[in-house]
Amino acid sequence: MAIPAYLPMIESIASPADEAVLIEDIRIYTNWVLVKTGKWSLSTLFRGMPGFDEHPGMGTWMGDWIGRPAKASALELLSSRFILHRAVGMACLKSLLPVPEEVIPGNAAAMVEAAAAQAPTCFIGYFKEAAHWREMGRPVNIVELFPRPGDIHWDDADEVLGKAQIVVMSGLTVVNETLESVIRRTPAAQVRIMMGPTVPPSPVIFECGLDLLGVTLVREMPLMARYAELGGGSIAYSPTGALDRVNLVRDPSDLTRKLSSLAGGRS
Repeated sequence: MAIPAYLPMIESIASPADEAVLIEDIRIYTNWVLVKTGKWSLSTLFRGMPGFDEHPGMGTWMGDWIGRPAKASALELLSSRFILHRAVGMACLKSLLPVPEEVIPGNAAAMVEAAAAQAPTCFIGYFKEAAHWREMGRPVNIVELFPRPGDIHWDDADEVLGKAQIVVMSGLTVVNETLESVIRRTPAAQVRIMMGPTVPPSPVIFECGLDLLGVTLVREMPLMARYAELGGGSIAYSPTGALDRVNLVRDPSDLTRKLSSLAGGRS
């Protein structure tokens, strides 16, 4: 399967966006970025990614972007190697994109829980559900660039990635340009899912071999902003009502069939 290069994929994801819409506001917190272009959207402010520049304490002024055309700004920011720019760019892009009418509400992890209890599963990025399922003795591994106890470092994960039948990845695989590597290193995967606060609501990502996108939307900005400014670091603990989770499915009947098969222990 040919995965498009990063910038052409971003341009394709951005194609439905209205070029006349402007950036109205930007909020930057310890762990989050929120951008408004008609509606608020959020992205993780990721750190320490190999090959990216953090410029700690320098070059972080983003006020000059307010009032600029949002689509062009998102594309420019997402082409930068500066981590803050990429985070603001993705939040901006997400804010511009329409959410398809046919979505399934709820947490994407819940949709694969039964199958992940039986089939070898890899989470790329830390998710609370993955840690809980692993503690329950399920065949779940967590692969991380910054592993916690029990996790596997990305560089040492060929074996578990190669055997995984269910692969769940964060939206950072788009932003940090590791999506192609994830697909290549998971040849046995029957179901691939991308979920979390940095996932854009774009069916373009399905063309990369994904079955399900779990997208996080801002419902009540004051609640989310207060959580973020107090140092909140996980959407799992965000205030009730602050966020909505919706799921885009490439082929609902096909996904149901595959998850049912995996839940029954058949590969």
